[in-house]
Amino acid sequence: MTIGKEISDTALGLLNDAEREFGRFDWDGTFADYLEMVMDNPSVSRLSHKLVYDAIVAKGVDESPSGDPIYRLFADEMFGLDDTLARIVQHFESSSRRLEIRKRILLFVGPPAGGKSSVVALIKQALESYTRTDNGAVFAIKGCPMQEEPLHLIPHQLRPRLLRDHGIYVEGDLCPRCRYRVRTLYQGKISDVPVTRVVFSEQEAVGIGYYLATDPNPTDASLLVGSMDPSQLEGERHEVAGKTYRMDGELNVANRGIMEFVEIFKGDFHLLTTLLSLAQEQLIKLERFGSVYADEAIIAHSNEGDYNSFLKNESSEALRDRIIAIQIPYNLRVDDEVRVYEKMLERSGLTGTHVPPLTLPIMSVFAVLSRLESAPFGSGLSLPEKMKLYNDRGSEEYVKQLKRQHTNEGMNGISPRFVMNRLSSAANPQDVTCITPLAALDSLWQGRFENISIDQEERDRYIRILTDTVDDYSERAKKDVQKAFEEDFENTAARLLLDYVANVTAYCTGGRVFDENTGESREVNEQLMREMERHADVQERAKNNFRHEIFRLFRSWDERELAYHYTSEPRVALAIEKRLFPNEKKLQDTLTEPRREREKVEWARKRRAIFNRLVNQYDYCDRCAEDLLQYVLHVLERRAVIKPLRNEGIEWQWQLSPPSPTPLPLPL
Repeated sequence: MTIGKEISDTALGLLNDAEREFGRFDWDGTFADYLEMVMDNPSVSRLSHKLVYDAIVAKGVDESPSGDPIYRLFADEMFGLDDTLARIVQHFESSSRRLEIRKRILLFVGPPAGGKSSVVALIKQALESYTRTDNGAVFAIKGCPMQEEPLHLIPHQLRPRLLRDHGIYVEGDLCPRCRYRVRTLYQGKISDVPVTRVVFSEQEAVGIGYYLATDPNPTDASLLVGSMDPSQLEGERHEVAGKTYRMDGELNVANRGIMEFVEIFKGDFHLLTTLLSLAQEQLIKLERFGSVYADEAIIAHSNEGDYNSFLKNESSEALRDRIIAIQIPYNLRVDDEVRVYEKMLERSGLTGTHVPPLTLPIMSVFAVLSRLESAPFGSGLSLPEKMKLYNDRGSEEYVKQLKRQHTNEGMNGISPRFVMNRLSSAANPQDVTCITPLAALDSLWQGRFENISIDQEERDRYIRILTDTVDDYSERAKKDVQKAFEEDFENTAARLLLDYVANVTAYCTGGRVFDENTGESREVNEQLMREMERHADVQERAKNNFRHEIFRLFRSWDERELAYHYTSEPRVALAIEKRLFPNEKKLQDTLTEPRREREKVEWARKRRAIFNRLVNQYDYCDRCAEDLLQYVLHVLERRAVIKPLRNEGIEWQWQLSPPSPTPLPLPL
């Protein structure tokens, strides 16, 4: 590089853009300017809960097929928690209308690594980014350590007129620092008080506070309420308050935004008392000098054990009335659990090791089964059946009934973090290039006692969970080989789906089916629809309701421009697979090496074709594709995969780390 060389146009453009970005949020004026701005647009001024709610909604809101809202803020980060997230947003929506609920502490209760911190982090990120937009702009009295709302300069007796004539609601009082400066520096002339735009940032301690309450005996309350300057203690009381308090505590930082308390019930009684005052009266108590108004959304989180201990404490009654607790359990849907692990893998350093298509689903099955509670006595519903119901979007009403009977479901079991730790452990040996599903499952099994969330009394049931997971893998393995059996399975399945949906749409709307090949329309094909529906176990008397349900579902996806696959609706997927999959007898015959030499070349050709499709179309490597084919044949021959031992251990009847495949003889 040559020193002093003229900067290129590309570099200069980048520098100019960066400098403009730094100054993009600059705005300075007087309170008179700000008041005029708010009169023109009252939404410029809003309380903290309204600001948080607007920040969440600004990311976008979609609608589920059942009509429930899906918030884009969480859509690509949090999976399987739609109902919980809807409750959280509903809390902020109600609070944004200044209802009494805003004077509550929003408490997230859940198991470790269940998503409590992630939900808060996403809300904080949304708030930060929203204050960087025109619609989310926040203005404050310049120099105020609490980024104070400038409208606090309006005397209380004039605020009703402001609300009546301009629809501007003002709540709160000036902090001691601003009150002192208005009296001394501006001589009460509020129109000259400078106002500036502020951008919330947790990193820069603006609008977002954070407190980890793990010390039961904190020595310094200033971490929360702010520190004092001892050199300023001389003088009149109102002057001392304005000069002495630095307003640099986390509660001061969080004014007009969010205050997050982590492990809240591990803190001391003083912390909880401070919180009670903040939630109930919106005041931060200042030692010897009264209090300061604070408007902030308080979000806390805790594990279930600490929360239950808090509830049993008779002295906590006042604070209990100020808490709204929302459970954030582990996810109970296998498909969503897979998405959790895929997201975690994207951020991990696990590279150079192949993860076959069924490895994450099988680990997800084991994790989800560990979180489920047994169905009511007499229901005849096993844990695997219950798991499949939870995973089936078409059984939402029944699932809601089950969850009402098991309100604590998902609060125990294996965490996603533990699963990823065991996946990493399975990948540790240097000779491991591919983590097969059963190798990953064995890693979970071997490490189960390391997971402190597993209760000693529950460990016996993990052999049953392991067995159920192996059975699930066997079914998934067969299905993958059945898909690869047909040369053009995916396209054929897609055509069957589109044809069925087109006929159902015409049936439900009273129209005709448009044939893209001929460009003509034709009558609804009742025979085609009934053939599909019989494979989906839909009775004749139920076909009308079923068709309308399918029509509404796929129409909603089309309207929202959402891509869907033949597997998107479980019952339709089952019907398509029954139509296209070879039966198990045919599959076993194809995978079994014949005894006659003259038949081996044709057998090798067919088997090689299935192997190639697994590798080229379904993301298998040579090693796991061969392992899958041999495993499926092992299962079809009704041979055992695991053998439970008397000492509560197990013995695998299948090789967990398959060797490199031996090439089959090529067809002549």
